Amino acid sequence: MKTLLYGPYWFFQLFTTAKSFRANPIMGSPSLNKLGLHASRVILAHASMRLRMFFLSFGVDRADRLSYQLNGFIMKENFVPAELFRQIETEIRQFQGEIRECQQGDTQNHRILLDPANLAQLPSTRQLLNDTAFRRLLRYTAGHRRMPFFHIEQIRNGVHAAGQDPQKTLHTDTFHPTMKFWLYLDDVDEHNGPFTYIPTSNQLTRARLNFEYQTSQIAYRHPDSYSARGSFRFSPADRERLGLPAPRAFKVPKNTLVIGNTFGIHGRGQADAGSTRLAIWGMSRTNPFLPFPGFGLAVFDRWQYSILHKVRAWQDSQAAKQGKQAAWHRLD
Repeated sequence: MKTLLYGPYWFFQLFTTAKSFRANPIMGSPSLNKLGLHASRVILAHASMRLRMFFLSFGVDRADRLSYQLNGFIMKENFVPAELFRQIETEIRQFQGEIRECQQGDTQNHRILLDPANLAQLPSTRQLLNDTAFRRLLRYTAGHRRMPFFHIEQIRNGVHAAGQDPQKTLHTDTFHPTMKFWLYLDDVDEHNGPFTYIPTSNQLTRARLNFEYQTSQIAYRHPDSYSARGSFRFSPADRERLGLPAPRAFKVPKNTLVIGNTFGIHGRGQADAGSTRLAIWGMSRTNPFLPFPGFGLAVFDRWQYSILHKVRAWQDSQAAKQGKQAAWHRLD
C-alpha cells in the first residue's frame, strides 16, 4: 500500500534535487542503479549545468571561469575595497538578528539570514551583495540567475564533547554541481578550520563516474548515514583510486572570497577547540536538470526568503510536538 501511495512521489523526485538513497526506494534500488539510474542522473545534471554556465559566462573573467571549471573553486584575496570591507565588518559584528544554530558533532554553526529585512539594516553589506560584478560571478558559479541564500555564518569549533563533526570528513554535498561561497571576516588558518578542497575533484571523469556508479548500488544500506542520504564520504584510499591530488586548505586572510563547487570533494578543516571563524556565507542549490538558468527576477529572490521563513517555522513546530528542537533551531 505504501508503495502505491508514495510511488508517484518517489518517481517525481528523480527529476529534482532529491538525493537520499535510503528515503526513496526507487532512487536507492540496487537493480535500477546497476542499470545506470544514478549515473544517468549525474551525467544529465552535469550536462545541464554546463549549458547554464555557458549562458551566464558573459562578463565573467576568463581566469575565474577556468579556475572554477578546472579546479572547482575561485579564490580572490582583498576582494572588497578596504574601506567598504571595514564598514561591512563593523556592521556585521555589531548586528543583532535572529540566530539559528545547528549542532554537528562538537561543532556549532550559527547563522543569521540576510533576508531583505535584515539587509535593510546593513547598508554596506547590501551594497556588496548588490554589486553587479559580484552578482554576475555568483550567478555563473551557481549556474542560475536566482541569487543564493545569504547568511552571516559563525563556525564554533570544539564547543561540546559530542563526537566528531561530520563536515570535517571529506565529502561531496550531492550528485550534481552546487555552489557555496565564503567572504571571510576573520583570518583563517589551521587553528580555526579552513575550508578544505581537493582540486579538480569537481570534474566528472570516467573514474569519478565509476565511483558514483559503484557506490550507488550499495548506498541504500551504506553504514555511513550521510552516504546513504546521498552525500558520499571519501577516504584517502578513495582519493588515490580516483587519481586526485592532495586536499588544499584555504588558509587565507580576512577579506578573501572563496567559491566552491561542492560536487567536488571538500570539508571543514580540523580546528582548535574554542576557535571560531566568521564569514558572509551563501549557497545555491537549484533543480539540476533545468537547461536554462531562469529569469533572475528580484521578486523570486524575495520569495525564496519568505518561503524559507515558513519552512523554518513549520520545522520548529513539528520538532516542538516531539519535545525536540529543529536541526536549525532559534537561539533565545
